[in-house]
Amino acid sequence: MESVEILFTSAGEPWKIRRQGRVWQVAVQPQRWFERIQWWKDPEYSARKNSGSRIDYAVWRVQVRLGNNPRSEMVTWDLIENPQLDVWGVREYAEQAA
Repeated sequence: MESVEILFTSAGEPWKIRRQGRVWQVAVQPQRWFERIQWWKDPEYSARKNSGSRIDYAVWRVQVRLGNNPRSEMVTWDLIENPQLDVWGVREYAEQAA
C-alpha cells in the first residue's frame, strides 16, 4: 500500500494529504471508522499478550481536491492507519455496485 503524509486539524481530522509529491486538500467532512487487523492471516503480525499491540486501526474516507483549487476534480480515498509502523497508507475508493 502506498504511504502518504497527512496533516490533521486540531480536532484530529485529516486536512491535507501529501501523495506522490502533490498536496491534496480535504473538501468534504471526512468519515472515520475502525477495522480489525486479520492477525490470523498475517504471519508477520506479532501481537504479544499484555504488550498493548493494537488489532484495530482507523480508516478515514476523504474527498480531496488537488491543492486549494475549487475547480480541481474531487476524488475519494480511504486513508488507512498502520498502527505497527505509525504510518498512513491510501487506497482508491471504488463504489460497489448494488
